[in-house]
Amino acid sequence: MRLFIALGIPHPLSELLNGLRGSLAEVNWMPPETYHLTLRFLGEVTDRHLMEDIHYALSTIHAPAFDLFPDAPGLFERPASPAVLWMGVARNDSLFHLQRKIDTAMRRVGLAERRRRFVPHITLGTIPYPDPSRLASWLQRQAPLNSSPTRIRTFSLYNSLRGKETPTYEVLEDYPLSP
Repeated sequence: MRLFIALGIPHPLSELLNGLRGSLAEVNWMPPETYHLTLRFLGEVTDRHLMEDIHYALSTIHAPAFDLFPDAPGLFERPASPAVLWMGVARNDSLFHLQRKIDTAMRRVGLAERRRRFVPHITLGTIPYPDPSRLASWLQRQAPLNSSPTRIRTFSLYNSLRGKETPTYEVLEDYPLSP
């Protein structure tokens, strides 16, 4: 299974992000049911004992629930790959605290340390050939996105299933945050 740990994006934030669909023509927009904020990518995990260790480690994490606010959109550009359009998340100490706890728990079960700096974001879509001027204008119009707070009460272990168009994400387990 191809696993990752993430926050699901509940209403009304998912609806607000869904409202951006179609606002930039060249984007291959992700469906709203796929919106999530990745806390840690685990990759392929086939060992049943490792799966049990991951579940146990995640179930022992204690962290408070918190509010999530969207911030400004951005773009990850990678050579020879479509650019990734995303919505940023406002700086939140509780979110970073949870992410560090998850990283520590995954190192303890024997998974390698993450190589990239944590940049909290929600993927909106991909752009095979972005038009720089149109994209810059769109990014400027969307920043910052105004929204009321979205309360995050759980984090989840997901399985990523490859699809023809977009991946499908299956929640394997939810882990509660403290009220």
